[in-house]
Amino acid sequence: MTRVLLVRHGETNENVQGIVQGQLDTLLNAVGVQQAQRTGTALQVEPVTRIISSPLQRTKDTAQHIASYHDIPVETDARLMERCFGVLQGQVYRGPAQKPEDTEGMEPSAAMRARLASFWDDLVADVRVSSPRVVVLVSHGGALSTLVNQVLLPRGDVVLHHDLEPTRFWNCSITDIHLRADEPGRLVRWADTAHLEEATHVVNVDEAEPAPRHA
Repeated sequence: MTRVLLVRHGETNENVQGIVQGQLDTLLNAVGVQQAQRTGTALQVEPVTRIISSPLQRTKDTAQHIASYHDIPVETDARLMERCFGVLQGQVYRGPAQKPEDTEGMEPSAAMRARLASFWDDLVADVRVSSPRVVVLVSHGGALSTLVNQVLLPRGDVVLHHDLEPTRFWNCSITDIHLRADEPGRLVRWADTAHLEEATHVVNVDEAEPAPRHA
């Protein structure tokens, strides 16, 4: 069995201020650095064989804290980047969670789904012909939500463990997917923040509302 751990980056000042980040290259704040450190500590016991991050700094810095406990480099893949929100980026946002598709400069939702599906398909093709691994993906709230809620669950690539309910992807949360050959993966842990002790569940304006549980 291969495990894929989905980790959202640590907190940023923009998260706290309700500013749309999208593909702006923002930095972790002091809380975010502490969250990333605690995530690294929590994952030090895992036999991590690969860490793949979005190329944006907030994700790379989070990934480096995880990598500090493992003798492997952090890879980057642009397909794990957050959605580009066009003219909304850098602005305080108080509109609907599902942003209008005609927003100037915003990446179409279909294009975002396609790049995340492409990434996942390439990853699964690799891990299913390799020895069992623990792969860590470090990405963004909106990107992880799209990957899980709009790609993996609707396509049947993964199924939810019976007692899980979808939530937002909180800063430095850990989501655990178990992959076995020739059967759907099983999502057994969703956006877990128990390792953060006093986790701050800041609502991310880049992320849409959590999807209802899929059948």
